[in-house]
Amino acid sequence: KSIMPKGEESANMTRVTDKGSPFLEVPQDNKAPTYKQGFLSRKVHADIDGKKTPWGKRSWKTFYAVLKGTVIYLLKDEYRPNKQSSEEAISIHHSLATKAAEYNKRPHVFRLKTADWRIFLFQAQSADQMNSWIARINLVTAMFSSPPFPAAVGSKRKFSRPILPSATSKQSQEDQLESHDSMLQTILDDLDDLQMNFPEKKGKAKEFEEYKLKQEYFEYEKCRIETYVNLLKVKLNEGTDDLDMLEAHLYGIIEGEGSNLKKSHSSPSLNLEQAPVVKVKRNVSERRTYRKIIPSRHRKLV
Repeated sequence: KSIMPKGEESANMTRVTDKGSPFLEVPQDNKAPTYKQGFLSRKVHADIDGKKTPWGKRSWKTFYAVLKGTVIYLLKDEYRPNKQSSEEAISIHHSLATKAAEYNKRPHVFRLKTADWRIFLFQAQSADQMNSWIARINLVTAMFSSPPFPAAVGSKRKFSRPILPSATSKQSQEDQLESHDSMLQTILDDLDDLQMNFPEKKGKAKEFEEYKLKQEYFEYEKCRIETYVNLLKVKLNEGTDDLDMLEAHLYGIIEGEGSNLKKSHSSPSLNLEQAPVVKVKRNVSERRTYRKIIPSRHRKLV
């Protein structure tokens, strides 16, 4: 299943508003290729900015999902070119898909966190399908997410996340990798600086809240951008647009069969389970000198 477009995949998708915000139009390219399609059950877990979705709106619904370009279309029925109606549309620019390891009520569930920090849970029909959706969503996002807009200049000093453009990146894969890698270095530096400036114990409550918001943002961005960098490195290293082959390499299925990619610490995991953050209470002196050890920023594929 190549990532190159097929002739019949240029059909228009009706209704291109994001249900999370009925006034937000989802950018779509009618000529974009279809990267994956199949049945998924979906549950809305959190609304914009990570606010918990009300209980009455958290029910599971089954759709026929189509990952076309940087949009996941959720259809009522199986996809038919030139004759389909999109029930919902979710833009995946700057998103991150991970295995929902903490969710044990259903099997084969993965988590999708969007650019506006909404969270969706999706249940696939098998573990392989779950991993395939995770891999393809993250790879497409890594390939086509445009660099963030410059930070706004204003009098308010309150922390706010940068605006992430929904327009598709026009950069080459090499330039896209370089852009993500540069962004990762910036995030790592910002996280490092933040950890060296822990608020004083007698500081104001809002200072701790601001610190917490920044820490959550930088740690999530580190995970997201690292995933993009690793996936693009694998793709460029393998020199193929065939997603089936890329998935096989990423899983290590073809190890020892001519592939020069071996599973290692630097290779991305398609399960993408985030390691839990362990919080340890420290006294004031320890907090002032605490510096998190960050792994080497220049890792190479084995």
